[in-house]
Amino acid sequence: MTLKETVLWLSSKSIEDKIIFSELLLSDMTVMNRAIWNDPESTDKTKVECLKWSNELAHRIWNLIFELKRGKDNNSEKSLANNIRFYGKQSKKLARHLGATVNETIERFNYFKKK
Repeated sequence: MTLKETVLWLSSKSIEDKIIFSELLLSDMTVMNRAIWNDPESTDKTKVECLKWSNELAHRIWNLIFELKRGKDNNSEKSLANNIRFYGKQSKKLARHLGATVNETIERFNYFKKK
């Protein structure tokens, strides 16, 4: 799913579902970060750069979660997408990982919601 499609998909979700999705995304980003760190084809400089921007993105996601938990949803899905785009532009390697991670999170969310 493209980021634009993800925004449309998330826009149809309740605040509770957006919180669940965001928390799952943070969990999946932890796995993503381990994969980045253990990539033998990347230099240490590239790894640190990816993790730096991933950490910044995680801060933005936590802020979105806090707002959603307060019942405030000011286009959180657009904010999430804008942050993913911005931090992905800071590191092409991170961008590739983020695309796969977001799609994996959507699959996990759908699985979780079907139970």
